[in-house]
Amino acid sequence: MKPYQQARNNVKTLEQLDQIRMSPGERRMARAYLRQSELLADMLMRAHAELRAAFGYAGRGIAALVRRGKASAARAELS
Repeated sequence: MKPYQQARNNVKTLEQLDQIRMSPGERRMARAYLRQSELLADMLMRAHAELRAAFGYAGRGIAALVRRGKASAARAELS
């Protein structure tokens, strides 16, 4: 899976917004909403990456504990 990269065509998207018929106030609102949605998407993608890493660390820790438990159980059987 490719890591998230911020869209580089943000200027093109805002320019395309100029081609839509709307009042100047609506255009300002639309631009603000586009910026907010881009920031929200960026925040969510970063949070997803952080959570994924944290769950990965937790999973590896649990796996290590399980392996350690199996090893000590095997030693107990040999005694």
